Amino acid sequence: MEDSVADHLQTLSIRQEEPAKDHTQKNILEKRKESNPPVKIAMRDNEEEVDGNNSTGNFEETILHVPDRLKFETEMSETVENKLDEDDNVSERFEAFNSWLMDNGAKYPDLYMKRYTGDVRGVHAQNRIPPYSCIVEIPFKCLITDHMGRTETEIGKKLFSSNFNLSTPNLIAVIIYILTTREDPSHFFQPYYRILPKDYGNFPIFWNEEQLSWLKGSPIIDDILDRKRNMETDYDEVCRVCPEFRRFSFNEFLEIRTAVGSRNFGIVIHGNKRTAMVPFSDMLNHYRPRETSWTFEDSKDAFTITSLSALLPQQQVMDSYGKKCNSKFFLHYGFAVECNREEDGKCQNEMYIRLSLDRDDALVDNRMSFMGHTRMSRGFRISMNIEDRSTLDALSYCRVATATEDELQKLIAQVNPGSSRPRYSASLRDGAVSFISVANEIAALEMFARFCEEQLSRYPDSFLANETLLDSGTVGPFTERRSALLVILGEQEICRFWINAFEKVSALLKLPDGETAKHIILRAFPRDEPAQADLARYASRLGYEIRMHQ
Repeated sequence: MEDSVADHLQTLSIRQEEPAKDHTQKNILEKRKESNPPVKIAMRDNEEEVDGNNSTGNFEETILHVPDRLKFETEMSETVENKLDEDDNVSERFEAFNSWLMDNGAKYPDLYMKRYTGDVRGVHAQNRIPPYSCIVEIPFKCLITDHMGRTETEIGKKLFSSNFNLSTPNLIAVIIYILTTREDPSHFFQPYYRILPKDYGNFPIFWNEEQLSWLKGSPIIDDILDRKRNMETDYDEVCRVCPEFRRFSFNEFLEIRTAVGSRNFGIVIHGNKRTAMVPFSDMLNHYRPRETSWTFEDSKDAFTITSLSALLPQQQVMDSYGKKCNSKFFLHYGFAVECNREEDGKCQNEMYIRLSLDRDDALVDNRMSFMGHTRMSRGFRISMNIEDRSTLDALSYCRVATATEDELQKLIAQVNPGSSRPRYSASLRDGAVSFISVANEIAALEMFARFCEEQLSRYPDSFLANETLLDSGTVGPFTERRSALLVILGEQEICRFWINAFEKVSALLKLPDGETAKHIILRAFPRDEPAQADLARYASRLGYEIRMHQ
């Protein structure tokens, strides 16, 4: 058996397909490296504890050649920059904003603001900053909270003392405050209002039909339409309770709703949970792993940001918006991440897919009874990581959907010992279904792959065609077209992953070796590349379940 296992491992290594590009080295960004020096980051030695107040320590300079940082290292043409400054008085507005913050006690002595293009801005370090340093301090008086919208505006007082049905009441309270107070040209927050973005075209809820066509075939189109409908419902509800709110158009509401939704912080202020807009702090762009942390410090009565690693002069200082799928970044923040993998290599992208049972299946009633009588079809957000619960649930659904009558009876007996029939309360919703049998795993993977193939067929352009376009250098950073491509490519990559998993794993499961040999082979899948590691995680879990099944 040992010789047989070795042969299978060698075959597996040979047949492992070349991993798809992970978009970490794009041509458009490679070309800019020649004219724009990469950002140098000082990394803290993990073996040595460094006092945040001490500038000494053992640091290793690492050059980050990653698209999600390099895309900011671009210079606007002088003509464009001058035109924007002349038309919009950008420099004057930001100088007034900076003065307003300084006059009201804000502190960020080692940082400066930078505009890359249009409304794309960021924050950079002026000097070397040690780790664990407080780099930003914004006084409470400069924050806009939901409490202010509820208690300091007539519309807010009226709305929140009435019966209402809003999807995001805290955000609505902040929106009401901004819309009503910005009518006053001398209001305290005007310097802040004047530097908020004027163009929200990077958010898909503002896209026209041609732009939405870039997303053809993607389930995200439904998410975009649903999101806009929900916002319109909230707007109508505020107007129902407070008819005077109609002096603000739905488009005005939509723009401020987008600004607040993408820039707010959830914090605790003196024991009270608040949704807050924090000027200056909301200009930090997203990057993972996180290099800063933020909170509200009651002792300082201020919102503060702390460095988690050493920062070098001119380095962009970035915040983490959390682990999210690109579709979430796209919907809520108006951008997509070039390489959406964590430090552990796991891709965060997800895709919505709806699986369904075969109505002509003689066992369909038994399957529905086990899974829940409303489970003729069910939607899942799947990823390439079998450890994600929704992905595991989707595979569990396929396992039950393809189980034989005897296998179903065994599943029922496991859930309801001593019963030959399932109870509706004992369903797939109570837990994932692990490995059932070799034949079932092959059938389940085939079902999973078939639905992924159907999803792939809905896209007008193939994965390779889209990847070629992304790499062509014709689709620049910060463009709506690039965001759409990244979202579509992420979905196509997930579909291709599960199709590949079916081909590779089912071929292995069909080999004549016993379950012990299969367990050894599955646990030895290569992990050299991120795409290989994705498949290895599923194979390793399956190998473990096979072993436990013996």
